Amino acid sequence: MRFKREVTHVIFFDIEYYVPKEYRNRPGLKANPYLDGSFVIGGVFQRYFPIEDKLEEKEEFWIWDMEGKDVMEREKNLLRKIYLYFRGSWTRWELLGRDPRLTEPMVAGFGITHLDIPTLFVRSLIHGIAEPERLYDTYFKLRHFDLSVASAPMIQENRDRKVLAPVSQNWAVRNLLGDRRRKPSGTIVWELYDAGDYRGIMERTRDEIEVAKRVYLNLRKLRNGLPGRS
Repeated sequence: MRFKREVTHVIFFDIEYYVPKEYRNRPGLKANPYLDGSFVIGGVFQRYFPIEDKLEEKEEFWIWDMEGKDVMEREKNLLRKIYLYFRGSWTRWELLGRDPRLTEPMVAGFGITHLDIPTLFVRSLIHGIAEPERLYDTYFKLRHFDLSVASAPMIQENRDRKVLAPVSQNWAVRNLLGDRRRKPSGTIVWELYDAGDYRGIMERTRDEIEVAKRVYLNLRKLRNGLPGRS
């Protein structure tokens, strides 16, 4: 892997996804981007340049800020903005990197390989945001650093040490950062949306980004043989 100043960067991000009431009792992961009536609510995104230890300002995109006659049209406009944000990272890599062997832009967050990236791809595909090949390259050629997976080897398993599996955000934060506060499940976002509490959704998602950054930086310290939790 090759890295370069002002080019190599990580995108910390988290999206929120709405699931209609009739699908909320499904076993396992409730969200499915092919379900009728489901849609991307929005998300928070922030670029981090680790070589310089520099953060860009957060950018947020929300469905209630989009124009459109209905939810589907507003979601399409939302997904277009998110797509262009990611394309901005690819443009930086292509124009400033000038080396096809340079490591691609990275994304980091909890569960992003399980939900966020696949959801953005499928919903963008449904809305025709770009050609399928272009969408695939945009979202799946990124280097995915899922903190649920990356944290697992750093946390002792008390139930069955024969199993190595992704960990929840609460479990990672508790063991890596020493924060024992239990955060409500992401399903609370649906209730907040139903109640029109958009501020609550935005604040929760912003906090997700801050937690992801703390865990990422803590893992980097541990990888480098430095004490964590600082």
